[in-house]
Amino acid sequence: MVQIRDGKHFNMDAIIMESKYLQIKILPKLGFKIASFKYISKDKELLFQPEKGSYDIPHYGAPFEKYDTSGLDEMIPTIDECVYKGRQLPDHGEVWSVPWNVEIRNNAVRGEVKLKKLPLQFHKTLAFQVDNILKIDYKVKNLENESIDFLWALHGLNVFDDGTRTLVPKEAQSILNVHENDVLGMIGKKNLFPIAKSMAEDSIDLSLLKNYKDNRSYKYYFLDQIKNGEVGLHYENENIVYVLRYDSEKIPYLGVWVTKGGFKGEYNCAIEPSTGHYDSLELAIQNEKVTRLKPYEEFCWTIYMEVKEA
Repeated sequence: MVQIRDGKHFNMDAIIMESKYLQIKILPKLGFKIASFKYISKDKELLFQPEKGSYDIPHYGAPFEKYDTSGLDEMIPTIDECVYKGRQLPDHGEVWSVPWNVEIRNNAVRGEVKLKKLPLQFHKTLAFQVDNILKIDYKVKNLENESIDFLWALHGLNVFDDGTRTLVPKEAQSILNVHENDVLGMIGKKNLFPIAKSMAEDSIDLSLLKNYKDNRSYKYYFLDQIKNGEVGLHYENENIVYVLRYDSEKIPYLGVWVTKGGFKGEYNCAIEPSTGHYDSLELAIQNEKVTRLKPYEEFCWTIYMEVKEA
């Protein structure tokens, strides 16, 4: 039986969705963030939680790293701060830092927000497809008579341990480093996946998160076209799998973020399907890997978040 009710998560008002296997907590006033995604059967929280045990309320345009970096946020129309059509787009996009209009209807939670800098309306609806799968339907609409470029990325920060392994399609065999460190090298350096060559000429299995060195952070994108939109994490110690499924024709790019103390001292990772390549809208346009909406056009896509026994 599905339940949707009002509640709290730390110091914030929350909407709680609960099925037989999943408990999900959503913060309407903080970017419609999915703050908690728990697998009830094993009491396993899959999303990284705020280390201070509370949330500060950001202002629009605030630097993302100065506030909470946990849970699952929506990145649109950019990730990195950049300029587009003479407009300064804020760090990690326009919608993570602002309250959304949210309603509960027909066993679903629906939210929408209008961007401030670009004429875009962004919609998101969450409902259980079955007891162990959360279905998230998205829609972005161009509100004006001009073509608008944007990129969207799912920014879900997951917990991990030494028994956690990333799950990506077999065709994902090469990567582009986009975050400088002494393991994968300079921004723009290409490598193989899963067995990459480190700067020290050692082989490193990037699919196993225990192999990443401490006190560093990592970000890379897969260069190969993702044909099978099914990615995730295998928590071998708990014998469970967390899976994201989506239409890879609509969401063709995939990024991976891992921090092992290198960013704010935190340990988390993110599997990030994206409509653009890569983090800056400005750069994605230069790469000709971006989503373009014609005047008054809509673009829709769906993400399925599943947890199951391995």
